[in-house]
Amino acid sequence: MKKVLYRSFGGLDVLELADADVPEPGEHEVLVAVKAAAVNPVDWKMREGQVKFLTGWRMPQGQGLEFSGVVERVGRAVTAYAAGDQVFGAANDCLAEFVVAKEGKIAKKPADVTFEAASTIPVAGTTASSVFERAAISQGTEVLINGATGGIGMFGTQLAVRRGAHVTAVVSEKGAEYVQRWGAHHVVDYRKNNILEIGRQFDVVVELSDKLSFTQGRQLLKPGGKYVASLPRPVELLSGLVSNLYSRQKYALMGMQARTDALAALAGEVASGHVEVVIGQTYSLTAFREAYAATSAGRFAGKVVFTVGQHT
Repeated sequence: MKKVLYRSFGGLDVLELADADVPEPGEHEVLVAVKAAAVNPVDWKMREGQVKFLTGWRMPQGQGLEFSGVVERVGRAVTAYAAGDQVFGAANDCLAEFVVAKEGKIAKKPADVTFEAASTIPVAGTTASSVFERAAISQGTEVLINGATGGIGMFGTQLAVRRGAHVTAVVSEKGAEYVQRWGAHHVVDYRKNNILEIGRQFDVVVELSDKLSFTQGRQLLKPGGKYVASLPRPVELLSGLVSNLYSRQKYALMGMQARTDALAALAGEVASGHVEVVIGQTYSLTAFREAYAATSAGRFAGKVVFTVGQHT
């Protein structure tokens, strides 16, 4: 099979499309023929070596953490899935023609949800959902989402509105149409406005742009507010945790929750039309460098997705 991997940490030049053996599923795993795999900022942070505390130093390493596809075969202890089932979920190294996934980290894909849309849910969707647990967002909560039309922001904005939160979305001009359609109460164009000078404070600040530090974000928080980050640098994570010891303004880290029940619930929201999935661009597996260059430059709203196999 073909698989995107790298043999050393670095830039786009370390990526290659290599031949690899089709993996064998373990007792509680399934082998999936990948149909789509979504891109996430953590992909290039891992490849650049920014999060070695997560990846370790082993080589080679693959790319991709969320996918959709069709079950090829299952491990001997798996009873919930069978060959031919259309599924989606989270797994390491899924930017490939085949991937092995744990049965507890996948769910069946609703017929009304495309492979492309389903592939965006396991990382971006469940990470957005985790914010509600970290920050207790509910009816009337004042929330600022910085980066509201990226992958996590796309889900987070819509889910927060559905929970009755009062959402301020920070986006570029091209993203304003999306967040207005999703029900954001206020829209801030970061290219025209300094968000530190908007004159308002919030119960929760959700930082998804990798540009608003915890120190800056605290200026936007109410005295008992909470700053929630996606994947900060280790130094900032440490300072946030230390701050939690003496400040009423708290720091929290969102996290992926790719469990079968969480995946199925989010897919139901997408299938019912309550949550819109925006696919900014699709690329073939062979266009891996082009896709990562475009997404790291922030050229698209929503998610960028690789289409891998023929859809049936």
